[in-house]
Amino acid sequence: LFLVIGNAGTGKSCLLHQFIEKKFKDDSNHTIGVEFGSKIINVGGKYVKLQIWDTAGQERFRSVTRSYYRGAAGALLVYDITR
Repeated sequence: LFLVIGNAGTGKSCLLHQFIEKKFKDDSNHTIGVEFGSKIINVGGKYVKLQIWDTAGQERFRSVTRSYYRGAAGALLVYDITR
């Protein structure tokens, strides 16, 4: 389990979509709660299935998304350098 976390509007869902589908989204709505995707990749000759969870960045969903942090193998923090 791998998480994508960060504030609302930083592009977390678009990054996940690009990684899974190999194409960028032109527009995207705010994530409500958590969305996820999975992909099988080759790591050192072995195939590994990644489960990637895209968490909502809005403050009102913080208590919901924090419950997903337990058991995660890692996280990608996405932020906007212009803010």
